[in-house]
Parts: sequence; structure tokens; C-alpha cells
Amino acid sequence: MQAPQKLVNLLPRSMRSQVDSWFETLEIFTEIRDPRVLRALGPAGVRGLVLKRGKQGTPTEMPAKHSAYFDWTYPSDQPEMAELYRRAKTGQWNEDTDLPWHVDVDPLNPEVPLLPENFIDFSGLEAKGIRLSAEEKLKLRYSLCAWMLSQFLHGEQGALF
Repeated sequence: MQAPQKLVNLLPRSMRSQVDSWFETLEIFTEIRDPRVLRALGPAGVRGLVLKRGKQGTPTEMPAKHSAYFDWTYPSDQPEMAELYRRAKTGQWNEDTDLPWHVDVDPLNPEVPLLPENFIDFSGLEAKGIRLSAEEKLKLRYSLCAWMLSQFLHGEQGALF
């Protein structure tokens, strides 16, 4: 285990999660080798990965026969909307009661894989001359899982429109 990780493990769980997130962000930025790419992606990366702000406050215009825009903020100050949301959940799963939030979903924990090891045909990759270490295989499965989740969430967000 690396020295910084040993120190991180001494922190309370809530702080550890935040510090792990910062280390992960730092790792992402250090993997960008082209300074032009880093310069182009840096501001958006800091806004999204470090500040967790995304597109807040920037309305998105969408062509329609009527005026519409989305400002990407989701206030919960309207009791009618909260009640509508509560009623909509009764016929679907309810994240407050139906999801096992206690389950560890650390994507890099080999003891609790999010995707099975045989999900990717690594022998097929090796036959084509692509050899990956155990850590690289784990990171590839993690990246694939993150991509699949991103695709799912993108579709869910689109369904909201």
C-alpha cells in the first residue's frame, strides 16, 4: 500500500471518501500527457471533478414551439413537486428503502467486483498481443463499468425531457 493511502485510511470515513476523490481526480489529470488537451479540458475538469459544480447556473436552450430552458438546479422548495415525486415512487423502486446502501461498491476493490472477471475476454485480447497486468485489468473493468453507468444515466436524463 502506498504511503498516502495509509494516511488516508486513518481519516474518518466521510473525509476518506473526499480525499480519495481528490486523489482520483489528480490521477486523471496526471494521465493527460498532451498539454494542449490538459489546457482544453482543465477548467471543465476542475469545475466538474473538484468543485462538483457541473453546468449549474448555465441555462440550456432547447428548440421547441414554446419557451423552455433548463438551469440544472433542482431546488426542493415546492411541496407540490415533492408530493408528486413521492407518489411517483410508490409504483417504482424507492431508493430510500429498496436499495442496499450498505453494500461496498468501490470499483477497485477486487473482493467485491462490480463486473465479473470473465465479463471481458482477456484471453482474446492476449491472442491479439494485448497483455494487461492484474491492476490494468481491474482498471479496464472499472472504466467499462463507469462508461456503462454513464450511458444509463445519460438515457435516464434524456427520459426526463
